[in-house]
Amino acid sequence: MRLTRTVRLALVPARGAPPQVAPWASADAWGASLELEVTVEGNPDPVTGYIIGIDAIDAQARAVAGPELASGFSQARHPGACLAHIRGALAQALALPVPLISLRPHPFAEIRVEESMSDFATLVHRFDFASSHRLHCPTLDDASNRRIFGKCNNPAGHGHNYRLETEVRVPLADTPGLRGSEVERIVREHAVDRLDHRNLNTDVTDLRDINPSVERIAEVCHRWLADPLRAAGGELVRVRLWETEKTSAIYPG
Repeated sequence: MRLTRTVRLALVPARGAPPQVAPWASADAWGASLELEVTVEGNPDPVTGYIIGIDAIDAQARAVAGPELASGFSQARHPGACLAHIRGALAQALALPVPLISLRPHPFAEIRVEESMSDFATLVHRFDFASSHRLHCPTLDDASNRRIFGKCNNPAGHGHNYRLETEVRVPLADTPGLRGSEVERIVREHAVDRLDHRNLNTDVTDLRDINPSVERIAEVCHRWLADPLRAAGGELVRVRLWETEKTSAIYPG
């Protein structure tokens, strides 16, 4: 069985010294708030039902991760390399396997390191854009289009606030490796900027001849991004595109 705990901590600046680690950033001071998600694996105790107490995870995560993140922050090290070291040290400190650990520096980015692929990190980024489209198949009659697509077949089209999420695997051996800032630049240049504030039926060449469903848009985004990210030193694992809060498509599935 696996148990996952989110540990909140903050890097607080100190004059002439590396950042200090605190449980949270003070409201009246500078500080970078971070979330560290720790997954442990084990058998629940037959009496308590616990794999391990969450207080122990919190304490060890702050003790182990805090100094490592502060050092990596001040030295501008690759965060994936810091996480790989933290994962191994936490497994030893907790005396339990830690199959997965992730760091969220802000709501639109995440870095993950898995025990099964300890030489790699996965960089997750999320991007928002707005586009309009109409769902309509010219090979079907008007009645069939209205029946299948409903309001989405409105002749004037309609809009969505989309969210695109990319997962990019990068090797940690090649220091400094592909950075999140470069992933962001590539995704914006090759996907987001081509879709943002566009009519997908008429303004985007690769979507003109297909029905621009959320499934098709996700597939096209993957095609646009795979080669540029590979050339930069990463592997695009998958993309996920939200059309609404309730509907998203993942490619490849």
